[in-house]
Amino acid sequence: MTRRKKTRSITVIGRKWFDRINGNTYYTAIILVNGESVHKIPFSYGYGDMYLQNAWEWLADNGFVKPEKYERGGYECAWQYCQRNGITLHYSATDVSRKRDL
Repeated sequence: MTRRKKTRSITVIGRKWFDRINGNTYYTAIILVNGESVHKIPFSYGYGDMYLQNAWEWLADNGFVKPEKYERGGYECAWQYCQRNGITLHYSATDVSRKRDL
């Protein structure tokens, strides 16, 4: 069994597209841990920082972080956990004008 390196930095890079015809927002995101790509979130529905929330859940489910899990199913928020554990967190999303640019 290989041991995973300690998580020192997390970067989530999202792209969001607004479907004007149906009024919905979609996104994709790439997750980097310690500067290395670990996962790509495929085309998904969501607005605001949903790309970050889904990335955070993926990181927790795959053992990169161990945030507190609340009794109703949610996790401790990313910035709070990272601040408490000395992990650098960067996230951003770019709006794109075409679906194919996701």
